[in-house]
Amino acid sequence: MGSGNKVRKFRKARSINIGAITFFIVFVYVLINIYLYFSKDHLTIYEVKEGATADDFVLDGLIFRDEKLVDTDTAGYINYYHRDGERVAKNSVVYSVDGGNDYSDVLAADDSNHTISSDDADAIKDEITDFQKDYDSGNFSYAYQLKEELSNSSMQIYNDSMLTNLKTLLKDKTTSLKVARTDTSGVVVYYADGYEDMTADSATAKSFDKTAYQKKQLRTNKLQQKGSTVYKIVTNDNWSILYLLEKEQYEKIKDNEYITIIFTTDGLKQTVPVKVFQKGTDYFARVTLTKYMARYINQRFIPTEMVINSAEGLKVPVSAITQKKFYKVPYSYLTKGGDSDKLGLTRIVTSSGDNGDKVTYEFIPADYYKDGDYVYVDTRLFKNRDIIEGKSDSDTYMLEKTKTFKGVYNVNKGYAVFQPVEILYENEEYCIIKKNTLSGLSEYDHIALDSSTATEQSIIY
Repeated sequence: MGSGNKVRKFRKARSINIGAITFFIVFVYVLINIYLYFSKDHLTIYEVKEGATADDFVLDGLIFRDEKLVDTDTAGYINYYHRDGERVAKNSVVYSVDGGNDYSDVLAADDSNHTISSDDADAIKDEITDFQKDYDSGNFSYAYQLKEELSNSSMQIYNDSMLTNLKTLLKDKTTSLKVARTDTSGVVVYYADGYEDMTADSATAKSFDKTAYQKKQLRTNKLQQKGSTVYKIVTNDNWSILYLLEKEQYEKIKDNEYITIIFTTDGLKQTVPVKVFQKGTDYFARVTLTKYMARYINQRFIPTEMVINSAEGLKVPVSAITQKKFYKVPYSYLTKGGDSDKLGLTRIVTSSGDNGDKVTYEFIPADYYKDGDYVYVDTRLFKNRDIIEGKSDSDTYMLEKTKTFKGVYNVNKGYAVFQPVEILYENEEYCIIKKNTLSGLSEYDHIALDSSTATEQSIIY
């Protein structure tokens, strides 16, 4: 009886915890998405803005003109009658020679009431400004040069009134004052620097050494010996500027026939023909000009900014540029079809069957880019050697020819759309894109900053 009352224990069936399994699946899903998020490239949006860019650099150019030094054939004190940089006609009186300084008081009569004009004051201010820009505490010659230039300016102002007095004095037939006239027309200059006989072809790299450059003022109140140089005349308005280049600069300029230069002293901008050449291991560029010679008559070295490959348009990072192939199709093959008024192409599809080949016509809407008599359609919509129907059954066209366009991914609509662009200029960081082109970019458009992170037609938000 005892054996009949034994109690047996059964194992309790395990129940499945649905909540824990669901939590685990969600947890794994979140981890996978976090991994994918941080491991993939993210699309960054760039807003298109207008901009300009160029390869430019500032160089000291060496000026060459048709210059002629004029010497006096008589010893004495020189009295000048034209301003520095003034244009004179042939046979004009430039200076007179007073053998004993006997007529200086007569020539300078009534100069006590002479006032400084605004042009004279501006010229003196410019000389002081140039001195401040070029001054080097290690080269005191700049101070002496300023002293000579200011002395030259004051003498120029002093001598302006002397020409009138000279005409009166010359009426006296007994005067021993000797007058010197020009044998050619040109611009009178009162300094010499040893570069007068040098040409752009004979110049070397040493010619650009400003530390060895010396400028001598010719106008002075001291007694001049026979044969002394008393002035210089520039006889031609054509002039040139020579530049000493680095090899990198030479490479950028060598294929250009014209360049734009900007004179940094006053902002004058000129587009001029350029010739680039090499002498031994040195590189040079020479530009030629036909006007403004007198404007810089007192300068031998002139700082200018050389502007190469400048362009204005829409500024886009190089990383946004990509390439895409398109099929080239005659414009006449575009047609309307389907349930909309959208243009596209009609593809002829031939399939084999028990009853022979079967021909069907498939209309495919297609965005396109027009260029003259041709349009370009996305290669993803068609296969190579697809047959396109024209206006009649006998008029067909095979898709074979392609053209590769450079472009960007426009994301204005929330998804990436390829948009072709016309690049005007490109450097390592940015491109300048032509504005107002058909189907092209506009200012404030939004594009993918890195084209490799965008997938065409994929939603980006």
